[in-house]
Amino acid sequence: MAEKWFEEEGYVQSGEVRLHYVAAGPTTGEPVLLLHGFPQSSYLWRRHLPALARQGYRVVAPDLRGYNLSDRPSSPEAYRMLNLVNDINAFYNHFGWESANVVAHDWGGAISWLFATFYSQKVRRFVVIDIPHPTAFRETLQRPQQMERSWYIWLFQAAGVAERIIDQNLEEFMDYIMFDQPRPGTFSKADRQEYLRMLSQPGQLEAAFNYYRVNTSPGSIYSESSTEFKPLKMPVLLFYGEKDFAFIPQAWEETARFCRGYFKRVELPGCSHWVLEEAPQETLGLILAHLQVPL
Repeated sequence: MAEKWFEEEGYVQSGEVRLHYVAAGPTTGEPVLLLHGFPQSSYLWRRHLPALARQGYRVVAPDLRGYNLSDRPSSPEAYRMLNLVNDINAFYNHFGWESANVVAHDWGGAISWLFATFYSQKVRRFVVIDIPHPTAFRETLQRPQQMERSWYIWLFQAAGVAERIIDQNLEEFMDYIMFDQPRPGTFSKADRQEYLRMLSQPGQLEAAFNYYRVNTSPGSIYSESSTEFKPLKMPVLLFYGEKDFAFIPQAWEETARFCRGYFKRVELPGCSHWVLEEAPQETLGLILAHLQVPL
């Protein structure tokens, strides 16, 4: 880790996979689970986790399966969505949570949409960042504009090829897809070093790409076949950057259809897909406000 921004760390067992996490805040505090996406790690939450802990929340931020200090199974099948959803359950079981607030970005959000659908009684409030509802995304993929924006998905699905191409130009790739996307100054030298260190680990790129290889295809997103997901009834906050490169506006607009309770959608002007690091104070404020929404 590039800096000590958490109070403790440990591991949780999910089947045969050991998952690393960092945490802060009183053990009796209301639980908040923070889930990162591609191509990041729990380090994403270095500003939000301590700030939420200071407000009295019990905050836990895992490294997703395959990332950073968590185990990296070699089999692509280990990264099936069912296993990823079960990983969230493993944290609930480990900490003895009956319910928790879930805050998730990118792939962490993709997993959490399904966790909140299948285990709705376990999610008190849901904050989802820069990732639309899976059905909304599946539907927008029928549009040429979304297909064009999703070019990287098809590259990542090329087993062996994607690793070879990107590993040879890792820093250039990260500049293009992440470091140069937000406003200048978003990522410090230490931030760049931490993410490049993590992604340079043996098997790290393959593990990250396996998420795309077993859970996505042009006609079906996150599942083997088209699935009608029940609408969510817990309070949901969706926020995203106006300049998010990954999704067309219709994906955000259509997501509202799948939230039947309290739902709020916030577009952050001038921000990219990396809103949590580009606007840490503004996004922290949005999260804290949502954690106060009555149940």
